[in-house]
Amino acid sequence: MQKTPTDTPVPPQAIMMQLLFGKQLTASLAALARLGIADHMQGDFISVDELAAKVGAHAPSLYRVMRMLAAMGVFRQGPERSFALTPVGELLKTDAPGSMRYTAMMLGDEWTLRAYEHMADCIRTGEDGVTKAFGKHVFDLLAERPEQSETFQRAMTGGSAMSAGAIAGAYDFSGIKRLADVGGGHGLLLAAILERNPKMHGVLFDRPEVVAGVPEDRIAACGGRLTVEAGSFFERVPQGCDAFIMKHIIHDWSDEHCRTILGLIRDALPTGGRVLLCEMVVTDDPGPTPAKMLDIEMLVMTVGGKERTEDEFRDLFASAGFRLSRIVPTGRPICVIEAVPA
Repeated sequence: MQKTPTDTPVPPQAIMMQLLFGKQLTASLAALARLGIADHMQGDFISVDELAAKVGAHAPSLYRVMRMLAAMGVFRQGPERSFALTPVGELLKTDAPGSMRYTAMMLGDEWTLRAYEHMADCIRTGEDGVTKAFGKHVFDLLAERPEQSETFQRAMTGGSAMSAGAIAGAYDFSGIKRLADVGGGHGLLLAAILERNPKMHGVLFDRPEVVAGVPEDRIAACGGRLTVEAGSFFERVPQGCDAFIMKHIIHDWSDEHCRTILGLIRDALPTGGRVLLCEMVVTDDPGPTPAKMLDIEMLVMTVGGKERTEDEFRDLFASAGFRLSRIVPTGRPICVIEAVPA
């Protein structure tokens, strides 16, 4: 039987080139997100010339980038150099449900790109690329760059928007009277949990420059049940809480750093308290998984951070006076990992 063209195997060289051209996709998506291209696209086809005029871009260059991304499913290409958004491209709109505009912008920021220049050093030494590039930890660097820090926080809030509902719906929060969200950013996850649990009170805890950006309407929507505290989770955590939750915090830090954070929580927990980590869990699945990809981001961007296996979470908890009690899937790549005092 004669093979059709669709049956023809893709040559290894072509597969390798597709992988190597990943940097073009990231840089192009980041640039279009920064220009706000998608915010000027309302569903119908729009010409590149009109888009370029709206955002102050060079129309021929913008066309070349959008043509390439259309081939990847971000846009639909129409006649006379016009484009429309696909469901994937809609995620670049600022106000789209589950918007990833700020995530795209963050991944194109200088601090992320320069860190990856040191990937070989990260593999050789286990040290992170941010320190190699800038001589300081990523969060110290962002503290000096308010604009990029704001983009980072908006990206984290966008990530929370995708997972907050799944976390709030998958885990049974009943019985928790006062929940502290440690490293909770702008409070989207905690607000989602409080909305589903009207008798619960919450404490949002993060660095002063972070909580300064919490939207007032988010606090107001919780009807006085959400308070905000500023501080470092390496120095203290909120008191008077019977549970603590952390989303994508533990993966930023080495086991030693995590023991400091968990130790402070252990000291603050009452009898019957619990700690909830919202993290991805690395499994034995040999195929591609979001946890494996995010793990490389942690390798390059953080000092000792990583995505962990179930056994690694169990050992980490045990070293800080906790016992891993269960892992609750959410229907998203993220899980709720519950531990109680040992």
